[in-house]
Amino acid sequence: MPIRVRYQNNSEAECTIRPTPLVSIGLNVLKNGAGEAFGVNYSIVLTGTLLADQGSPYGHDQGGTRYGYLGSPSPVPDLVGPYGAFDSNISHFQAGRPPRQQINVSTASHSLFFKQKVLRALFAQDGQRMEITDINDDEPTIVCYPRLVGEITFTEGIYIDRCDFTITLEADTLLNNNVVVDNEGSYIAFDNAIHPSNTEDTLLASLSGAFISDYNEEWSIEVDDSVGESPNIPRSYRISHNISAVGKTHYSPNDDETVITKLIAWEQARTFVQQRLANSITDYPNVMGQIGQGTIDLVDSYGGYNHVRSEQVGESAGSYNVSENWLISSGSSYENFGLSIGTSIDSPFVSVTLDGNIKGLSSITPSGFGGSANSIGDSAYSNSLLKYNTLTNSGQFGVGSDIYKRANNSVAVQLNSQPRSVALGSNEYTGEVTYNLQFDNRPTNIISGVMSESIIINDTYPGDIFAVIPVIGRPTGPVLNYIGGRTEYKRDVAINLTMDYTDVPYGDTRNPLLLKKPSVVEPTATQMSNLIAELSPAGEPNIRKYFISPPQESWEPKAGIYSFNLSWTYEISK
Repeated sequence: MPIRVRYQNNSEAECTIRPTPLVSIGLNVLKNGAGEAFGVNYSIVLTGTLLADQGSPYGHDQGGTRYGYLGSPSPVPDLVGPYGAFDSNISHFQAGRPPRQQINVSTASHSLFFKQKVLRALFAQDGQRMEITDINDDEPTIVCYPRLVGEITFTEGIYIDRCDFTITLEADTLLNNNVVVDNEGSYIAFDNAIHPSNTEDTLLASLSGAFISDYNEEWSIEVDDSVGESPNIPRSYRISHNISAVGKTHYSPNDDETVITKLIAWEQARTFVQQRLANSITDYPNVMGQIGQGTIDLVDSYGGYNHVRSEQVGESAGSYNVSENWLISSGSSYENFGLSIGTSIDSPFVSVTLDGNIKGLSSITPSGFGGSANSIGDSAYSNSLLKYNTLTNSGQFGVGSDIYKRANNSVAVQLNSQPRSVALGSNEYTGEVTYNLQFDNRPTNIISGVMSESIIINDTYPGDIFAVIPVIGRPTGPVLNYIGGRTEYKRDVAINLTMDYTDVPYGDTRNPLLLKKPSVVEPTATQMSNLIAELSPAGEPNIRKYFISPPQESWEPKAGIYSFNLSWTYEISK
């Protein structure tokens, strides 16, 4: 049962070890803590003996010269392998045993130490083709590409005739002479299944598998009280997922063994972890089912957002680790706000101020940022805007808006449904919208489409008509002389409006400058007319007659500021 090692995977350097070592092959099925198999290890132990004057490798003296042979053996072919110590015979069944060398007691230790050196050099490189054959068969029974585990040990002795040794190797797969992987070796880390009758090329390419020695995967959930979505949903959750693997450096031959590929350990670990990630979550962003459906009743109502993934590579340790986190929320954003109520002796109104911060959540996967999967509708900033528009009725407010209801329910009076002031801030990078809104209980505007309106009414009532006659030197001042009669009734009305931005003209022609003023544009013109009719003394009782002074209209088109002034002089019957 010869054992041959293809030195440095050179097909012209087949090194046969003689006397043939005893071979022990052990199988270890790799399993995780849950008992799932994800691969195998083969432990191969060679236990043999080096003879000073016999076998292969051949003995050399201190100067590196091969010792001669006893008798007249047939010529030894060209030697190969480390230090040129092995002949190139595939087997010795046909060629006979290696010729015996001329070595006596005084030179035996030189030969044995040299043979130890040759064995160390032969197995110094991992991933060399090693085959085990029958004694009379040049076709291999078992082929592998092992790694040296630990050290090569030589038993203690006087080294005058022999030296025993032990070499411990490790392989991930065993192959037959057709380079087909043994069934149990097809336990590759992918789907915990055996894949028989596969070559290594097929096993790795079609299954996207990996050779690993260990892996670990953990899920955890915790409450995040700092993130509340609304008073009815006061908390959110955070999920953490960690998966790590330790790979094995594997030497994989192609189907005809002409190319030996070295698979780096950490890259094997990465392949396994990334395959695991791709199959762990099939309905992103809903990841609650991974923790245990029924453990917490959030599977249908909550979803995962702000998916962040980090990776660590340990090249020297052959490891690869991925950590990922989600914020688990029932909506695509959350809000924090503060509310304050104020009154002042300078104003008859109660004011309510809302300061809020809306943080959007992103459902874009880590690989989606910057790529074709990056949809603006999934971004944190777009979700924060969506939340603000939902709260404020797209910035129109009104009695049906959530933000108005929030302010109005905090006081005993009825607030105006349009805020007195609005201040907004945004940060697209962090996906945030901030707002400051001030409501008060001022009366609702009479004129629609205005930011603010002011109506001032001045009534002047009749007074005495008298003369003021200066008298020179009179210490009590002028003489007041009643001349009979009374003054007229007067009413002055001033209407001041601040229009919104839609009424501000941006052109420089007559149409936008003059034809945008409120007294021309409907429905403002009709509302102004109705308001003036209500303020006119014409409809009041006992009015005998009235006269209108020339009205005054002021329009500042670039600022949207409008004023209208009107005066009545009237007479009553009593």
